[in-house]
Amino acid sequence: MATKKKKYNFIDKLLLPVAVLLAIALLLGVLAGNMDPRKHAIIAFFGLAYPFVLFANIIFLVWWFLSKKWIFAVATILVIAFGAKTLKATFAIGGDEGGTEKADHSIRMMTYNVHSFKLYGEDNTESVKEKMLQVVKDQNPDIICFQEFFTRYKGAFDTVDSLKALLNTKYYYFVPTNKNDYEATGLAIFSKFPIENSGKIPFVEGYPGNMSIYADLNIKGKTLRVYNVHFQSISFEKQDYEYLDKVKEMNTQLQPSKRILRMLKSAFFKRSGQVDIMKKEMATCKTPYLIAGDFNDTPASYVVTQITAGLNNSFIKKGNGFGKTYNGKFPNFQIDYIATSKELEVLNYKITQAKLSDHFPVRSDLKFIP
Repeated sequence: MATKKKKYNFIDKLLLPVAVLLAIALLLGVLAGNMDPRKHAIIAFFGLAYPFVLFANIIFLVWWFLSKKWIFAVATILVIAFGAKTLKATFAIGGDEGGTEKADHSIRMMTYNVHSFKLYGEDNTESVKEKMLQVVKDQNPDIICFQEFFTRYKGAFDTVDSLKALLNTKYYYFVPTNKNDYEATGLAIFSKFPIENSGKIPFVEGYPGNMSIYADLNIKGKTLRVYNVHFQSISFEKQDYEYLDKVKEMNTQLQPSKRILRMLKSAFFKRSGQVDIMKKEMATCKTPYLIAGDFNDTPASYVVTQITAGLNNSFIKKGNGFGKTYNGKFPNFQIDYIATSKELEVLNYKITQAKLSDHFPVRSDLKFIP
């Protein structure tokens, strides 16, 4: 008489609790986009971990299929499908990078955190600055937002004059967040279109490190407001990056880990307050607008979900893959964005893999909808 095969073997019973925990973690990662970290701090961490947890669930999905455990496979598919919007914001397919030449009547928009025109953790060098300017020249944007923009008032590092010549424009708006008698760092918008109005949006009075600026551009008789934003960074120091290198080698320690978690939590809190300020500001805008810059958070996060709600997220519309824009030592996520109001159509989306700054530049061609 044939022995009846067991429905679940030892490996299945061992893996099932892990799969359940990963499914719950994925659901929490999806919920993170709508849960204010100031009230639900722990859930924000699941939003940060979403890409990794998603990958782990996909691995389990493959295992369930191979082992013909159909009910678990279907359950995993349903969990992933529940976060379809988050998945689409994190991983895009079928996008369009566009070409060197932009389409007729389109506007080429670019954002670039240039890290003071230097390699991360190193001093300014003229060769690195020239390479970054060449990246901008190759893309030839009509509008570009810079974060951590650095210039000196004369000499080889007078990057304001360099960009005016490179882009063949006299229109720019630069707000220093840190300056002295011979140099300054801050946020800048350069435009080939006339600037009719401009202003700054401080996040914390007396602390200019993270803020937003805007410029109203006259584009052939139509007004377009451009918000350039730099949300709160985690502010890791050298010791933190050194520890992250150890973590990659599976060498973890309690105190440095707790410090990094505290810094992440603090950044979640601060960015949430900054989103409140920007949402309130954007709600008052009476013209078509776009918001671009260094959001310092991932597509599944509360910050990105809330700030791009109701807007055309250029990555979702025309991006490909995971769209990573961060080039530093922390896990490489998408943290730089371009999003527009509904009066604008997104034609394409491109990340230039220029390993110069700790960010990659992002470019998108846009067009007014008639």
